[in-house]
Amino acid sequence: IVALASAYDIPIIPHGSSIYSYHLQYAFPNLPMSEFLIMSSDSSSIVPYFGDLFSDEPLPKDGWIHLDAKKPGFGVTINKNNLRRPYNRDEKAI
Repeated sequence: IVALASAYDIPIIPHGSSIYSYHLQYAFPNLPMSEFLIMSSDSSSIVPYFGDLFSDEPLPKDGWIHLDAKKPGFGVTINKNNLRRPYNRDEKAI
């Protein structure tokens, strides 16, 4: 969709998805901005989109996001100490 829109110089603004949208935005000139959705419960600060899943998720600062082009993949590190199963492994499907 982004490539097709780019061919016709149509701007696209990705909805949420944090690091994935940021990288898409860096790759295509027709993405003038990205949306950031996550605020603290009292709306006083920006918090990581994926909570504590990544130890180094980039956050917007003064309306800008910095991505480290030297890091592999999407440039984040999984915080293995915070991985947990969404359900008990012994539970049976009903």
